Amino acid sequence: MVDHTKKTGKRNLKTLRPRKHKQLEFFIADEVDVSTFRDEIASMEHPFFALKGGDTKIRQYKNGSVIVTVRPAVEIGLATIFDKDIWIYAISKLQEAINNGRPISRIITFTPYDFFVTTNRSSSGVGYRELKKALSRLKGTTIETNIVYSEDKEETAIFGLIDKARILEDKKGQLEIGMVELTLPEWLYQAITKTKVLQISPDYFRIRKAIDRRLYEIARKHCGNQHEFIISLDKLYAKTGSTAALSKFKFNIKQLAKTNDLPDYEILLIPPLIK
Repeated sequence: MVDHTKKTGKRNLKTLRPRKHKQLEFFIADEVDVSTFRDEIASMEHPFFALKGGDTKIRQYKNGSVIVTVRPAVEIGLATIFDKDIWIYAISKLQEAINNGRPISRIITFTPYDFFVTTNRSSSGVGYRELKKALSRLKGTTIETNIVYSEDKEETAIFGLIDKARILEDKKGQLEIGMVELTLPEWLYQAITKTKVLQISPDYFRIRKAIDRRLYEIARKHCGNQHEFIISLDKLYAKTGSTAALSKFKFNIKQLAKTNDLPDYEILLIPPLIK
C-alpha cells in the first residue's frame, strides 16, 4: 500500500459512497455592521414591487428597450415595497462585506432581531409573523426581464425575488435556532458583485407610506448627483407601479410636495406638467 495522506493532489475515488452532507457555504449577516445602505439599481427604476398587499395581477412595464414582467403567486399576491426591506438588508450587508474584503455567498443567514434593528422595525411577535409572510411573497413573486448583468450577450432572465428561505428549528454548526437562511437569486447576486447598487439614506426605513418610498427610490436613481430631475406625471405614475387612479396619484404627489419630508430630496410640481 502507498501512503497518500501527505499528497495534495486530488484523486478520483469513484467507488466510494458520495458525501451525504456538504460543507455549508453561507454568509452570516449578523457579523457585519452596516455603515451605508444600498439598493439595487434596476428595481429602483422599474416597479418590481407592489405598493399594497394582496395585489394578484400580472404586470408588464416597458421603458425604451427594457421590458419587465412581474407575476405574483395568486394565493398571497405580489411582494410589496416593504417586503423589499429584506432585499435592501441583504444587499447592504453583502456590499459592506465586499468593501471589507470578506467572502460572501448567495446564501445569507441572519437572526430576525438583527433584521428588525437594522431596518428600523418592531421586534414584536407581529414582526416575526410579518417576516414569514414577506419571505413567502418574495419567494412567490417572479420577475421576467431583459435587464441582465452579463457582458456576454443580451438575454431574458426569469427569477423569483428570492430562491429559497427557511427558518432553522435546530442548531446547525454556526447557525443558531431561529435563524433565517435566505438564498438570493443569481440575478441579484450578480448585480451586487458587479456594483449595480446605489447608496440610500438610512432614513428610507422611516418612510411610512409605500408611495413615498417608491418616489424616494425613483428620485435617488434619477437625480444621482444632479441638482434636479424633471419627469412628467404620467411617466412618474407608470414608474411607481401605482394601481390607484391617476387623480388619486396626483393628489398624493401634491400632498408630498406640501410636506416635503422625503430624505435628501424635495418634490416640486411645475404647473405646465399638471393635467
